[in-house]
Parts: sequence; C-alpha cells; structure tokens
Amino acid sequence: MSPEGTTSSSKSPFIAKSLRAFEKGYDPTREDMALQTRGAFLDAFPIDALRNLAVDDYVIGLQRPTFCYHVEVQTRAWAIIQGATAAKFGIYYGRTKSDPKNIYRPTPRFGKTKGEAFKTVKSALIDLVALGGQDDLDFEAIDANSLSQMFKAKILSLYFPDRFVNVCSHEHLEMFASELGYQGDGYVSEYQHYLVSQKLADPVARTWSNPKFMAFLYATYLPGHGAAGSPIRKPTKKRPGTVDFKDLQAAWARIGRQSEKFARKWEEERLRGRGWPHLAKQIDDRRNRPGYGYDFLSFSSPDVPRFIEVKTVGKVRGGGCRCFVSETEYNVSKSPGHATEYYFYLVSLGSNGKPASLKPVRAEDQYENSELLPVSYEMRFDLD
Repeated sequence: MSPEGTTSSSKSPFIAKSLRAFEKGYDPTREDMALQTRGAFLDAFPIDALRNLAVDDYVIGLQRPTFCYHVEVQTRAWAIIQGATAAKFGIYYGRTKSDPKNIYRPTPRFGKTKGEAFKTVKSALIDLVALGGQDDLDFEAIDANSLSQMFKAKILSLYFPDRFVNVCSHEHLEMFASELGYQGDGYVSEYQHYLVSQKLADPVARTWSNPKFMAFLYATYLPGHGAAGSPIRKPTKKRPGTVDFKDLQAAWARIGRQSEKFARKWEEERLRGRGWPHLAKQIDDRRNRPGYGYDFLSFSSPDVPRFIEVKTVGKVRGGGCRCFVSETEYNVSKSPGHATEYYFYLVSLGSNGKPASLKPVRAEDQYENSELLPVSYEMRFDLD
C-alpha cells in the first residue's frame, strides 16, 4: 500500500442489512454473462501464451476476436472501457477522420512503425501481467506501466480477479475506496486491490463474484451508473393466443443440437471465468433423460447445483421473442428442489441461422417477465 493510503478500520465497511437487501433482489443474468466472457478470454489468451502473441492477434480493427477486441468489446459485460479512441491500445488497425485508408496505426509514444510500436506494447503487456502476479504487489510500478490506465485496469481484473476488482474508471475506483474507508491518496491499481480486499474480508460478500460485487458497489454508492434489472421484460403488446401448429413443429425442430452444443460451451466458459475449471469438467448431460426436465446439470457454486434448460429463441411476427416450454420442464422449474436454481439458457441465432449469443435467465425471473400462453391440450375420453 502507498505510504499516503490508510484505512480507518479493519472491520467490514458494509452494512449487513444492505448486503442482504441487495442479494434478495439480485438478478444473476449479467453476472453469468460477465463470467462467461472472462472464461472465453482466458481460453483465447492464457497468460503463458502472451509471449507468443503476434501483432495480428493483438490489434483491434481486423474484424475478428483479437486480444484488444476481447478486452474492449467481447468482455464488455465484465467491465466497460469503451469511450477513448483505439490509440489507447498502443497500436490498432483502422482509419482516421483525415485518412480513410485502413492501415496499422501506432500510437506515437510507443513507436513510429508497426513493428516498433507492437514490440513496446507487447513488452509492457508482459511486464504488467508479471507485476499483477507478484506476491508483493508494487502498485507504483503497475501505475507507471506505459499502457493506458483503463486498459491496464481491465487486463488486471481479467487475469487476477482475486486481486483487482473489475472497475476501471479512476474516478469511480477512488470514490468507492473512499466510501469503504480508504483514507488519503493512493495508486489506481491500489484502489482496485483495496476494494477486492474489502470484499474478501466480509463474510457475505467474500462468496460473491467480482461482477456481483461491482453491481453492489454501483447500486449502493453510484446508482444509475451500473447495469440493473432483468434483461427480460413482458411484451409491450398483447398478442392473440392462437398458434400455427406447423409453425410450432418447425420451432421445436430448430431447438436442436447446435444450440445445446453452444450452450454447453458457454457454460464451461462461465465456470472457468468464475475460477472453477474443475467444475466445467463435471457438467452432467441429461438431454437423453427427458424426465429430469432440463438439459444439463451444472453448478451455481461448488455446493449449489444449477439446472439448465436450453431454448432457441424465435422472433414473433410483429415484434418480441418466444420459446416453448414443456409441462415437465415447467413443473420441474417450479418445484421446491429446483425453483431457485433452474435457468433457461436463451440462445439467439445469427443471420446465418447458427447460434450467436446466449442469455442465462433464472426461470422464476423469466416467468415474471413473460406471457405464458397455452399451445396445446390433451383430450381424454372413452370410445364405445
């Protein structure tokens, strides 16, 4: 810790009542999405592979998931650093207002040429990650690293979530640290570390992931700035309850192996992003046992099961989305042993008809923010 920075107390700065109130109304959808993006980032760019990083694997602007694209765009659910120009990366591929040509564009302070700039940037990246992994953190050296402040903060939070919180704004970090008892002036990276240490010192918050803790900080100390509420909402227009059964059969047919395979990979990435790679190997595939009422048995935490039912989301003529729920799925999702941890993994298709994105929504939240319409009935009778 810097000599100027001190804390007012070793006790938890959180009011237990506010933690419980936040947890009671918490929707884990955005948390799960953030964890999945971190898992995908770690799969694509493990620390050990950074020394072999090539310029085309690093720069943003090549229309593919490079290192910078992952950090800024793909992991936006983890933390937001968009706003400044791509010059913050040290080198990028693209155009400027005065030059419409797409070329490699080095930031002058890193070098005049593509090769020179990337060599400097790569060296700074490797140094930063080495500093973040040291037993004794050198906050002065981290802040002095030549990469831009928000970029550094995001990288550190992705690789070392147990040491650096996923808040990247200098102003927000300083304000949160002050609210939690930090006194004096500190380094930006020190604020990041201090917030995580305060989380880990609290008996309730220590079990939370960083995205959940970040959501609490914004909801409590800076309301209106963080994402809030469910991403699912009731349709704005009431629609007739009639169903075209040919359309229904076609919809069921589309809920196939591609979406389930996509969801399985997504879930493995979420678990790795949470720091539980061993659990990613223990997901139980129950698709061939429909009596269970869900597709996969996974984990919300090491001791808490998660029941996952994969649904391909279809567009409704006139606006909105829909999917179909069987009676077994509905009953299981409502049962006492499943209700709090039963999730619909809503898979949306891209323009090519293949799975493109996924939103995990707790069933009880899905039902609260959806219309449930009957689509078929069983007719029982005797014939003479």
